[in-house]
Amino acid sequence: MALTQDQRALVEAILRTLREEPALLEELRRLLVPEIVVFLPDLKTIAERQTAIEERLTRELNAVWDAINALRQEVAELRREVRGIAERQERMEQRLDQVEQRLERMEQRQERMEQRLEQMEQRQERMEQRQDRMEQRQDRMEQRLQRVETDVGHLKGKVQEITYRTNFLDYFGFWVLGVEDPHRRLWDRIDEALSKNLITFEELEELRDADLRWLGVLRRGKFTGQEVLIVAEFSWTVHSEDVVRALRRTEIARKAGFWAVPLVAGVEWESDELKAEALGKGIICVDDGRVEPMDWDEVLAKWRG
Repeated sequence: MALTQDQRALVEAILRTLREEPALLEELRRLLVPEIVVFLPDLKTIAERQTAIEERLTRELNAVWDAINALRQEVAELRREVRGIAERQERMEQRLDQVEQRLERMEQRQERMEQRLEQMEQRQERMEQRQDRMEQRQDRMEQRLQRVETDVGHLKGKVQEITYRTNFLDYFGFWVLGVEDPHRRLWDRIDEALSKNLITFEELEELRDADLRWLGVLRRGKFTGQEVLIVAEFSWTVHSEDVVRALRRTEIARKAGFWAVPLVAGVEWESDELKAEALGKGIICVDDGRVEPMDWDEVLAKWRG
């Protein structure tokens, strides 16, 4: 602590006085020395305490240094662990970058695949459209072909009808011959049946639609010489509809008072089962010129009642 100017002046005055007055200096010594002696034990104790304190402080300081060194070791180990973690994190980041790159490449591949798939879908759609157009064309062609087949079928049927109508006696003259003026006799009897309400006008139209109505006289068998009406249906290929029409129109002729017998003829039959069914129902069947049955007596007897 620095003395002020006045304090310094006072000290210098005291020192100067003591040098000039040796008696005062001696008195001062006498007064001060006993006080110092009094305080010596306290000073020793203080020194001992100071020593103990210093020793304790030294021990504590050493303990602190030991703790600091241990802490330094822990910090060093922690740093090593942190470096290891950092290195692992760096490797993980590198792997993550590689994974992201792979994912990016996969996304790019997926995008290309989606583009290809979209192109394939567009191509498929165009192919389906073309297929639809082709199917429509095929449907039209099939419809035209069906109409052509139908027309050809009708033409073939007409050819068969004309053939059998024109050459009826060539095919069936072995069993039945024509009568004198058959058309007039046929329609006179139909008109009579219509006037007696035996048949209706609708049934008359149905009977007129038959391919052939042949009124003739049987020339052999137990019914020789008796008049019979052959109600015939002709077709290139005989179907079940032809059999049904022949039966229905024969029944109308029977209502009109005729002894009527159904006949169905064709170049071929839809199936052997159909022809067998027709024979079982008492229909005279012609298959490419072959007449079944050869003996008509059983068929005629069936339709006689």
